[in-house]
Amino acid sequence: MERPRGTKSKADQIKAFLEQYQPKLSEARGFLQFMLSKEEILRRTDLVSDLTGYDCAILVSAKGSGTWPFLFRRGEKVYTKTSQAVVELMKSLPERIGLCLSTAPPPWSEEREEFLRMLARWHDEVFHEDLERMTRRQELLRQIDGALDRRDRELFEQLSAELRRIG
Repeated sequence: MERPRGTKSKADQIKAFLEQYQPKLSEARGFLQFMLSKEEILRRTDLVSDLTGYDCAILVSAKGSGTWPFLFRRGEKVYTKTSQAVVELMKSLPERIGLCLSTAPPPWSEEREEFLRMLARWHDEVFHEDLERMTRRQELLRQIDGALDRRDRELFEQLSAELRRIG
């Protein structure tokens, strides 16, 4: 049976979210698929960017967004597990449901900037260490070849031991 235009549009938006993003909470994918399978739930759902004013509100966040992974609010009760949300929706269906599919990155802050700088320093340190290790490895292999050509067993064993140590 074909969906009415309004619910088809909502379903298409939810499907597009699932195709383009990976939810922070893996169970949220199944929850959205549950919503897609329930025409009556879709009919009552509004896709919004702000959940203010909704007594029944659902937040599903994509990885990389700056929002809570999953949240289901009904009145004053807040649930963070998709299974609880399913049970609540199956008990009684509210007239209006606000669904926010959050993809916005977290807000910029000095702490976030410092964290990214630290990651960049670590990346540089690891890169330089790897480069030094690979350069030393190539030099050891060249020296080992020379020791073999000269039949210098003692130097060969010493260089081979160092090569094993550096990996």
